[in-house]
Amino acid sequence: MFINKYPVFKKGNVLEKEDLDLLRDNPLEVLSLMYSDKSNGIIKGFDLIPNYSERIVTITKGMAKCNGELFWMKEDYIFDMPKQEERYILKLKLMSDIEERKYYIREGRFVLELGENVNEDEIEITRFITREGAELRNDYQNFRDLRRDFNLMEIINTKYSSAHKWGTFHPHVLKLWGKEVSKKENLDIFDINFYVTCLQQDVYRTRCYNFIYKCKT
Repeated sequence: MFINKYPVFKKGNVLEKEDLDLLRDNPLEVLSLMYSDKSNGIIKGFDLIPNYSERIVTITKGMAKCNGELFWMKEDYIFDMPKQEERYILKLKLMSDIEERKYYIREGRFVLELGENVNEDEIEITRFITREGAELRNDYQNFRDLRRDFNLMEIINTKYSSAHKWGTFHPHVLKLWGKEVSKKENLDIFDINFYVTCLQQDVYRTRCYNFIYKCKT
């Protein structure tokens, strides 16, 4: 679990050194302005790093937006690879504007549970189906390898923030798709422009859907 704290300025509260440190370290108004045009989803970080020998997975520190509010995790988070064979989903549950005496609190905690349900106050990090005796992996070799039957940390449903209200896909998904398309021959200028964009920057989900529709027609 992680929390973001902001001082509550109201009559009767004494301003302390910690309050000034929070204002220095957490320029909330500046960050809110910088990402005001971004949709809900992961902005940066929350990458998955498996450790097979210790059977743990590290989630790197990062920033996310949920219900219009910014949250950031300053330290990495570690969870154990489940031993029981099941279909799991790992989510980041976010709660904001909790007033606790002198501070406003924004809180985030990771939830590992069975199933595939994601609520409005949650962001999916990964989902996977475990098989006994095998390790969770994320060594995607190509675009098709983004989905396997067992022991793969899937990221195809992970929502990343973008300037479009629907957000975008995981950057690794876009890069693998771009590399796949770049190997094909006789591409028109639209195809080339699309895969180059996938390799270099975020692509809106709607643009991906439009590209898929174009390929089918």
